[in-house]
Amino acid sequence: MAKVQHFKGLNTNLDNLYNSIKQVLEAQKELRIVSEYKGFLNSVPLRSIVAVNTSPKVWAGSLREIHVSITGNPDDYAVEVASGAWFGSLVWPGAVGLLVGGPIGLAAGVAVGGIMAYEFEKHVWEKVMEVIKKESAVQPTIDSVNHYHD
Repeated sequence: MAKVQHFKGLNTNLDNLYNSIKQVLEAQKELRIVSEYKGFLNSVPLRSIVAVNTSPKVWAGSLREIHVSITGNPDDYAVEVASGAWFGSLVWPGAVGLLVGGPIGLAAGVAVGGIMAYEFEKHVWEKVMEVIKKESAVQPTIDSVNHYHD
């Protein structure tokens, strides 16, 4: 799963945006940051952070990792939040559910695995939007944001 939003004309402090997003991830006790990158990609500024789930729930098909990237400059940038779940939240939680609860457990395992990863990604997006509003000189409007979904 992934979601990308492109922001224009907000005059956002991207370093503060990145640091605040990092704090959101660090505040999640089940996440551990494993990778950070601040540099350039094709001459465009890029900030990226990857955190993995250290919770035992990961074996039941929940969130495996989350990636957050900020690409661009203060007046023209994109933010991507992508999450991954073990085996796309279908095979592994379904197998665990089948072993634990039979056919009903299979269906429940598949559903719960997908919901857990999706809900966490949604939670991170809500926090990202709060930070964007806080760190931007101009508040986002329909005209200043383009939405892209995976």
